[in-house]
Amino acid sequence: MAKETMQAISDAESQARQAVLNAKEEGERLVSEAASQGEQAIAAAVKEARKKSDVLCGVARADAEKLSARVREETLSQQESLRRGAEENRGKVVEAVRKVVLGEST
Repeated sequence: MAKETMQAISDAESQARQAVLNAKEEGERLVSEAASQGEQAIAAAVKEARKKSDVLCGVARADAEKLSARVREETLSQQESLRRGAEENRGKVVEAVRKVVLGEST
């Protein structure tokens, strides 16, 4: 019976060692799998962030172009208005300069 008990203890110890080895291997596998999934999640997040960044850059670029066009139109309109005003007042300016040069007074 002692021999059987010793054999049972030895078998139990072997099974325990094997269970520990299996658990360690399973733990390492799970850690490796989790690290791989983490890397994949990070890569996917970076890819998504780049897509969103590209979209936002495109929107900002389009907004800037619209603003630039609007400012250009406003500038041209103001220049045209100033030209018309200058043209309308040209006669008065010429007359005023003529009076000053010729010494005429009203």
